Amino acid sequence: MQITKREFLSAGGVAALAAFGGIPNAARAQVGPPVISDVGKLEKVLVHSILRTDGLTSQISRDLIPDVDYDPISAEQQHKALNDLLRQSGAELIEVADALEAARDATLANGIWEAWIDAFFPRLGTSPNEVTAERILGRDKDWLYRLDANGNYAHFVDQFTSTMWTRDSAFMTPKGLVICNSSSPRRGRENMLLRFIYRYSPMLRDIPIALDAVEEGFIVEGGDAMVVDDRTLFVGVGNRTSPEAGAILARRLGMDVYTVQIGTPPFLRENYPGEEIDFSALRLLFLHLDTSFTLVGQKHALALPYVFESAHAEDNPLARYIRGAVRQSLLKTEDADKALKLLNGIGTLTRFAAGSGKAEDIEGMKLVDFCRAQGYRITNTGGAIPAGDQAAFRHFMSVTYPEQRRQASNVVQALPGRVIAYEGNPATIAALEADGLIVDTFPGRELWNWHGGPHCLTQPLSRS
Repeated sequence: MQITKREFLSAGGVAALAAFGGIPNAARAQVGPPVISDVGKLEKVLVHSILRTDGLTSQISRDLIPDVDYDPISAEQQHKALNDLLRQSGAELIEVADALEAARDATLANGIWEAWIDAFFPRLGTSPNEVTAERILGRDKDWLYRLDANGNYAHFVDQFTSTMWTRDSAFMTPKGLVICNSSSPRRGRENMLLRFIYRYSPMLRDIPIALDAVEEGFIVEGGDAMVVDDRTLFVGVGNRTSPEAGAILARRLGMDVYTVQIGTPPFLRENYPGEEIDFSALRLLFLHLDTSFTLVGQKHALALPYVFESAHAEDNPLARYIRGAVRQSLLKTEDADKALKLLNGIGTLTRFAAGSGKAEDIEGMKLVDFCRAQGYRITNTGGAIPAGDQAAFRHFMSVTYPEQRRQASNVVQALPGRVIAYEGNPATIAALEADGLIVDTFPGRELWNWHGGPHCLTQPLSRS
């Protein structure tokens, strides 16, 4: 059975394609939960490697000249170093490009590929059957930086380099995969791409889909999700993920969901012409939950100190810096007030009960307080805190904060007892090692500049 473009669009897009030859989710074979926590041996992981030849232009970019400060050769080498570490740990890597090409091959005969291309990428060729995964992802040199009849640049394909943050487009839970839905137009294209390959790629046919946030109509990104165990999920909200995600995930997954406040709406995204959006460094510092908190072992977490503890809601080093800076005219009062309010709320918890989604505020404790009450060991980003206010403040501003900006809190476990982290954060690495972990590192200067780390660069599909 073939599907036409008219049928495709009237049926509601990719979500309706299952009726035209897709693999029914109920028919997907699955033996046991694919992931029961965010730690354990990584068996299979989805990645999107950076290539130096990737296209860098986009219709929604605000740059006059595309990515002039970006070094694609270094980025390719750094991402390859991560992939090498993952393979050395025994993980099977599935590339987005390979999965997309396999989905293309599987849907050419029944017209699904043609309808999808005609609907979403109509400028990539008069014959959709000639369109490859390489062309869609901006890797076909014949379709990059082309000139029109007047000798000027003719834009055909948007860059997909941000797809390297595969964690954000979907995340695996004990109940199956959650396909994410971003408020960002750029990241929204990735959600569309991932939905297609998970529905139609033979390489991913065994992945159970538990929830599609695009179909459900709520905003969630995978960097905000931490699978604690088979019954519990931590979800960062307020910055890239909507607070309403907690109740929906609790109801649909049958898991207790603890939302962790890390920002306040409106959600971060590319701005539209004439629109002002707050892209403050503070909000980028807490872009996702995994930017400042990751699980590194059973009941063991790596966390940015102070901000996730109730005792430091108002006297954490960032708040102290802001209050001092505004008094000395280094900051506007209104900006300082917003920042202090944001910091005060970061880490506060709300529990949404499994099944019902009923909300319950967790009073008197923030995320790290809660984890400690559950018997967790907490390793501080930046290492041990020196005694005394002056020494502690200086250590945070001169050691912890710079390492946090280099994504020191953002690590991923590939094997029990081992984590993968960026080079260049010696204090945090030493603290993890002192707490009994082996830390495998790779250079990440070009990658951390995009506000993501090893946790963001990996989308676990199965763990043991």
